Amino acid sequence: MAGRAKAAAAAAPGEGLVGRDEVRLIYDIIVAALQTDSTRVATFRQPIQHLLTSLGVTVAAHDMSHYAPGDRMAASQTRDRVQSEMLATFFDKLKAVQEPDGSSLFDHTTVVFGSNLRSIHYLDNCPTLIAGGGSGIRLGQHVAMPKGTPLCNVWLTLLQGSGIATDSFGDATGTLRELRQA
Repeated sequence: MAGRAKAAAAAAPGEGLVGRDEVRLIYDIIVAALQTDSTRVATFRQPIQHLLTSLGVTVAAHDMSHYAPGDRMAASQTRDRVQSEMLATFFDKLKAVQEPDGSSLFDHTTVVFGSNLRSIHYLDNCPTLIAGGGSGIRLGQHVAMPKGTPLCNVWLTLLQGSGIATDSFGDATGTLRELRQA
């Protein structure tokens, strides 16, 4: 076949999804698992370094915890924006699943999104987002608890709101009435 151009070889596929695509897939799997009642609990620790790499961010995930103006702050803001967009899409998917009673899967789910630290290596004042109607919490509010309030108070409040009869969890000192519906 002289004169015919040699076809370019196709690039080998990657080993798997990474970064943003990986997070999106896991969110889809969580929605499917909850929708089919395959599980009632799901946890997911995002692959932050893979997410950053997929976004073209060269700052290491750990270095972003040392929040300072410049590249680290810009990287942190990019990560936060993308995570917020993906989380909003996850919420939309939960809301799109209709239950037999006309409510949505979101109405019966509690989603907690947070971090194990605030900035640098401080373990206090950890930002925590709670959404969904599954634990009987009051939605649509910002609550800042007094200094020294254990994060386990949030977990205890959510456990009790989910119907789990317990009066203790970790170092909890009680539940948070600020989170409960009136």
